[in-house]
Formats: sequence, C-alpha cells, structure tokens
Amino acid sequence: MKKLTVLCLAVFSCLALYAETLQIRVTDIDLGIPLEGATITVSGSDARIVTDAEGNATLNLPDGFHKGTITVRLPGYRAASAQVLEKQKKLSIGLSIADVVTGSELVVERAAPGKTDAKPGVSLVMDSREMSTTAEIGLIEDIMSSISTLPGVGFSGGWDAQPSIRGGYPDEMGTVLDGFYVLFPFHWGGAYSIFNPSMVESAKMSHGIFSARYGRAMSGLLEVTTIKPASKFRFDSSIGSTSFDFFAQVPITEKAGLFTGGKVTYLETLRLTGSSTLDSMTTMPFIRDFYLKAYVTPSPALDMTFNAFIGSDGVGTDEEETDNGFETKSVFDYTYYQGFVGANVRWMPTEKLLVHFIGAYNNNTIDLEYDAKRSGFHKYSDSFLDRYDGDGIVDTDGLNNSINGAYGYSLTDFGDEGKITTVNHQVQGKLDTDIQITKSDIITFGGEEVFQFSSVKEAQTGWTDIMDSGNTILYNYNYNLDAQGNRMLNTSGYALWNHGNDDSALQGELGLRCEHFYLWNDDLKLNMKPTLDPRLSVQWTPIRNTARFDKVTFTAGTGFFSSFPVDLIAADESLNINNSDVGANRAWFQVIGSEFDFQNDWIFKIEGYYKRYFNRLYVVGDQRQEPTDFSVNNDGIGNVYGFDLMLQKKNGRKIDGYLSYSFVYARYMNPTASQYDSQTTTSGDPLDQWYYPGFHRFHTLNLVLNWKPRTGMVLTVKSSIATGTPKPKAGTINAYAATLPDGTVMERYSRYDTYDDSLRTGISCPVDVRFGLSGYYSQTKIRWEYYIGAEDIFTNLYQAKTNKQFDPYTGDEIKDSDKADFGIGMPLVSVGYKISY
Repeated sequence: MKKLTVLCLAVFSCLALYAETLQIRVTDIDLGIPLEGATITVSGSDARIVTDAEGNATLNLPDGFHKGTITVRLPGYRAASAQVLEKQKKLSIGLSIADVVTGSELVVERAAPGKTDAKPGVSLVMDSREMSTTAEIGLIEDIMSSISTLPGVGFSGGWDAQPSIRGGYPDEMGTVLDGFYVLFPFHWGGAYSIFNPSMVESAKMSHGIFSARYGRAMSGLLEVTTIKPASKFRFDSSIGSTSFDFFAQVPITEKAGLFTGGKVTYLETLRLTGSSTLDSMTTMPFIRDFYLKAYVTPSPALDMTFNAFIGSDGVGTDEEETDNGFETKSVFDYTYYQGFVGANVRWMPTEKLLVHFIGAYNNNTIDLEYDAKRSGFHKYSDSFLDRYDGDGIVDTDGLNNSINGAYGYSLTDFGDEGKITTVNHQVQGKLDTDIQITKSDIITFGGEEVFQFSSVKEAQTGWTDIMDSGNTILYNYNYNLDAQGNRMLNTSGYALWNHGNDDSALQGELGLRCEHFYLWNDDLKLNMKPTLDPRLSVQWTPIRNTARFDKVTFTAGTGFFSSFPVDLIAADESLNINNSDVGANRAWFQVIGSEFDFQNDWIFKIEGYYKRYFNRLYVVGDQRQEPTDFSVNNDGIGNVYGFDLMLQKKNGRKIDGYLSYSFVYARYMNPTASQYDSQTTTSGDPLDQWYYPGFHRFHTLNLVLNWKPRTGMVLTVKSSIATGTPKPKAGTINAYAATLPDGTVMERYSRYDTYDDSLRTGISCPVDVRFGLSGYYSQTKIRWEYYIGAEDIFTNLYQAKTNKQFDPYTGDEIKDSDKADFGIGMPLVSVGYKISY
C-alpha cells in the first residue's frame, strides 16, 4: 500500500567519562517534544529497550564494548542510526517526518522537494530546526535572517531582506511557496519577508543551476515549504517585545487537517513611553498576517493541500519643522496589502507515474502618498550676494549687493509630492508528470501558464538639480503614468531527465525549458521571441563511507536563465517601444565545486561560478523634458564570477554552526550614452561605462555559532563582516542661482557626485546574539522558552560610513547622515516567551 513518510535525522553526541550504561533521549526534532515508545537496539547485541514518556531510556552496553551503532525505530518515523564510542555516556537522537513516495513494491523514492534535496552546485537547504535560532533574533522573526548567512547570498545590511544572489540584482531572485510563485513576499518595502519561522518547515536556496521546473528567476530561487499539519493537535505561540504570533496544527480526520495562524505587531505600545520622537507618527509601523493550510488525503495515491495568506503592513508620518525662518511640512502614508490562495495536488494513478498540479492566485496592492513642502523667507548669504547680483549672472565686484533689488527670497509650498497606486494580480496554472523509466531514472514533462494583469497609476512632481555641460540647473519634473489594464502572459514548457538517487555514484538532471512572454493593453502589444533555456547539473560521488569521509562529491553545471523584465509591467504607449526594442532578460551560468562530508559531522564546501548577462532591460528618463521622457533599452550586459566556501559542524551536542565566505566580482554595463552629465538609469546606475552595482560587495564572511552549555540552554552568535558597497566620488558643494518660474532667484546648493570604481563605503560588521532557555512543564508535553536577543550589539562603537548628505537650501552637511547601513544608534533588543505543545 502506498503511503507518505518523512525522513530527517539529527544526532547529538558528547564525550564523557566511561560508564557501563548509556543514557539515551529521543525527541521529535521539529517540535522538540520527547518521543515515547521508540525502540532502541545496539549492533552486535540482542538488547532492546523502549523510551518512556519523557523520551528517555537507559541502555546497558555489552561487556568489552568499544564502538557500535545505536538504531532507533518508531512507527511513523524511519529508523535512525548513530555511532557510539567506548567513553560515551549520553546520546540524544532527534527524529522528524519527511516525504517519501512508496508503492506496494518500492517504485518511486524521492526526497521531499525543498526539504532533504540539497545538492552541491544546485542548492542549500535549512530546516526549521537549523533556523530556530538565527531566524528568531530581532524585532521581527524572519527566515531571511538565516538565509542571509548562507554562502553565495550577499550581505544586504540592516532592514533589507532582499539579498543579491551570487552578484545578481536582488529582484532577480525568484520566490516559490509550496510550489507556486509569490509576488514580492516582503513587508515594509523589503525590510522583512512574510515567512515567519513558525510557519516554515524548510527553506531551499538554489543559488546554482536550479531545475528547469522553475522559471521567473535569473539569480537564485528561494523555495519555501510550509508545515504540513500533524496527525495530533499541536500549537506554537510566541509573545515578544514587539509582536505576537500563534500557529496551530489541527487534525480533522485521519486523512485531513489544518495548519493555521498569524502574526501581529504592536509597535503602537511604544507611545506609552511618552517619547516625543513618536509624535509625528500618524500610523505606527505595523504588520498583520494570517496563514491557512489544509490538507486532505482521500487515498494513499492522492494528496491535496490548499494554502491561503492575507497580509498587510504600513506606516504613516506627519511632521512640521521650523528652521532659520523656514517651515517644512512633510506627510508620508504607505500601506501594502498582499494575499494568495493556492492548490497543490499530487496523484499517483500507477506505481510509476506521479501527476502534479498547481493552481494559484496572488495579489499585491500598494498605496503610497507623500508630500514634502517648504515655505518661508530666506535671506541671501553674503557669499551668494558677492557672487550673484543684478541679473543673477556671475559677478565678483559685489557692487549691487542684491539680486534684482532683493536681499532674500520667499518660498510657498516648494517641494515634492506624489501618489502611487499599484495593483498586481497573478494567476498560475502548472501541470507536470514524473515517469519512472528505470530504478534510477525519472523523466518529467510539464507546462505552466502565468497570467498577470495590473493597474498602475503614478503622479509625481518636484524639483531636481541636473548637471548639464558643467552647469547646474534646477528642473521642475512632472511624471504621470496611467497604465490601466496591462496584461502579461508567460507560457512555459519543460522536459527533464533525472538520474540517480542519494546512494548513486552519479546523479544529475538534464532539462530544457522554453519561455514565451506576451504583454498587451489597448494601445500596446509586445510579443517577445521565445527563449530556450537548457540546463545541466551533475554530482559525482566517488568516495563513500571511508574511515575519514562519509562521502566526497564533485559537481558541475551549466544553464541558461531568462525572465520577464519587471519594469515593463507598467509599460504604456508613451514609452514608444516595439518588439524589436525589448526581449526577455537572459543570462548563462556555470558552476563547478566539491563537497567533503566527514565522518564526525563536519562538512566543507567550495564552489566557483561564472555568469554572463546577454540581455538586461533598463530604463532611462530625461527629467529635463515636460513631462519626463523615458526610453527603454534591452542591451544591458554583465559579467559576474566568484567563489563560495562553507565549513559546517552539524549536530554537535555542545557546539555547532558554520562559517561561510563569498567572493563576488560583478560588473555591468548599460551602453546607452548619457544626454547630460548627471543622467543615470531610473534605478541610479551609470550609463555607457562598466560599473559595480550599488549592492556589490567583494567579500562577505558569516559566522553562526550555537553554544549549548547544557540541555535547553542555547547561546547563538550571528556575525557578518562584509566589505563596503560602491559609493560615488563626492564633488564640491556649490551654490548656484536657481530661477523659479515666477522669476524668484533661489539660493540653492548642489553637489555633482560621479561614479568611481575605486571608492567604497566602510566595512559592515554587525553582531547579533540570542540566548534561549527552554524546557518542558512537568509531566506534560508543553515546551516553554524564554529568550533575549540583540541585533548589531556593537553599533555604538562602529558603523560603516559613506558620503555625508547636505541641505540644498543652506549647503550645510547633515549630522549623522554618513551611515552606510540602517541603524538607530543603539542595539535593537528583543525579549519574549514561546510555548508549544
């Protein structure tokens, strides 16, 4: 009879004084609860014992015992084994559940996607246990806090959960939840992700040649697998200094269950402190999330799950400030809504055929409004009057000592304002079949359709300093976009051949994916040429189970990746583009590396890679025009290469963790020539020269260390050292006479900063710590934990520096404006209490 089982093993061993007995504790590795009734045996002996209600058992070792293997068996779990040495006194074994598809005769055996299928050269996987400490440090618990420490994942600084994957732009990373694509799964504009650790079973970061099953990503694919409801009622709850969350697993029948919960923040309580700095906050920063997952298994051959998520976040401010006779009023109001529903169906009509269907809908809505205006009278400075008089032309004689008879100027509601409303809808349908042709070979055929339709309305107006032919001019820009009813159809087909399994000397996947993108509205049609993306990844394991190595694996891979240019989703006829102007973004990626798994749970990995961008879309705007004139270009190119190292200690009783290092060299070019000195792309990148992108860092070193001095006590240290990002070469702050439309001459200051390959911000080196103390309430399976955490504990001693900002009205540099990373000037401390059953 076919059945679904899950497999994951973690072994914690310690060296102690010699004893004739061995104390063993068996727990559920995912929930941390003791497992009663587990049967334990030792190789070469007929001894058999069973764990008690607390998961404990005492095993009498045979006379003359020097070394052996302990095996633990429990119905619903797969047998787990661990080596025991002569002087070993205690042993803890953790078990968890994973997916293995079986038949009456074992026909298809595959690791659950996103859980146990980490492969060198392709992906890294972290389960909930591995993320339980690093993802739970800080004001908002987020699995991206763990993902950001992996090799190949660029350091993005504080309050930024969108990393660069192996030198790619952050928006090139695709995100998949339980098999379906998710649009922008972040809160507060990218500060945190929506992936609460309490809802995630595992996360797989594919930073190599990931499967042709997936598209819509150029540099990395994050696959998040949420928790599948257990057969017994369970819950996890946490109350912290800024948020509360609760998740429950509720069985309905033996074949159906629910997993549901959510998170709310309550930063509103900070008002109780009476701090005057919060007076301007009309809406305190908030997050409200709700998640639901249901499953039903009508028969052993059919498994269905359904997902739903509704989330929102926002912030609002209203400030007034008076300085040197000027009154500045600024209003900011931001609200973001997102939600998705999805269905995931797996059906095995025969023992050699698996049919997989996914259907999903995703919505994102952004409402953003801002208004910053300045009013008042400003007296001209003596130096300004000495330089400009009369008609505002440079004059050094200072005879008039006034400008057009005036000794100052008045402003009324001078500044910037804008309103942006964006609504994106995405519908996805996907169907594929896995066919087992031999014991070690599976072929897959599939296709998917992703339909996006959007409504984008933007109205922005303001003032900007433009350097043109060596002269600075103040321009009043006016940008309006009304792209209603834009529709995009992404049609894909793919075929795969998977060879080998975890015990094979040779594993690999050969795949081909075809992508086609079609964008249209009432006035514009862009029918892009189809792209073919072949991909190949191979893992060779010539060494297994030696005295030193569990296994040694060498890997190599190559593949093409393409994606729809995100900037085009709001395209309209005003861009004057046609099919010959644009196409899919496309890159070619190669990876080579090796992985050494030692017998004592040490792992060392090294991988090198090269990526060539053939096409990259970028947009250039000319703010001198009224309204702003935009041009779309698809001739961007790039070269990225680097290597990653990782040294990891797994399953240590006292200490475990890892050290990861990444070197990245990433250079891009946008060949379009600039029309004036200070012109860039709309994202701020230089034109017509090779450049390092603004997020680029040559070196990133991460340390994650878990110290467990005794059972239930864990001290976690998470630290990063990352070299600086590019910073422009700051020019001289100069005053110039800006003439407004009504003839008013404004004393204004500007600085023309130029791109410079040799300049970098300071090194970033945040250190986060977390201390947790946990246990079980007596005679129950209720687990408790008290914790305290702090982010960037040395922020008062050191902060990465960049160029200082300045006031365009006075030319004065702004105090503390040279921070390269976000910081509030003190460590972010969080405390909390967790309880689970």
